[in-house]
Amino acid sequence: MKLKFIEPLVSNYPALTKSITQQTVRATIADNLTDGGTTPSKGMIAESTVYAHDHQLSLTIMIRPRGGDSVYSDPELKIMEADALDAQQLGADGIIVSALTADGQVDTEAMANLIAAAGGMSVTFGTAVDELNDAQLADNLKWLADNGVEKVLTKPASQPDLARLSKLNNIVGAAGMQLIVWTSSDTQPDQLNEQLGLNYFLQPQK
Repeated sequence: MKLKFIEPLVSNYPALTKSITQQTVRATIADNLTDGGTTPSKGMIAESTVYAHDHQLSLTIMIRPRGGDSVYSDPELKIMEADALDAQQLGADGIIVSALTADGQVDTEAMANLIAAAGGMSVTFGTAVDELNDAQLADNLKWLADNGVEKVLTKPASQPDLARLSKLNNIVGAAGMQLIVWTSSDTQPDQLNEQLGLNYFLQPQK
């Protein structure tokens, strides 16, 4: 079993302060976790960033205007760009963001604008990776890596498709990125660590 890391995912300030342990190096904040996470308020970002940095942690912000699919309208993309810029100006260290075209490809134009709005923050491509067309998965992930995306977030089902998850991990690793798994249970990290050698997990905290 490989060493594994659990990154807390929280939706409110008290949960952030309670979830930090000596092993925590990074935390993520998002609103509406039951709906896959949406962008938290500017106030939440500001105070969480101060707390994280005071405790030598990096803070990642979910940038997502709504639940549902990752095919966004132009107004939604403008909202996301503004939110990413806000997160950068408030001192956050990274964002989780993704956008797809209607045919299941990375929306390269939208993502280029969102990466630019991040202004040097670490960029993680969100769970839209699970909606990508399998036939072009490698090409899509290579584009992300070539354009500055460092991590990819997947959210497998409670009984994950191990073959696809292994394939995704291999492609992400070959592109020089890190795969992060949004856990659906307390036991899933141990299982996926043992079965596939996955070692970085994002786990919702109450």
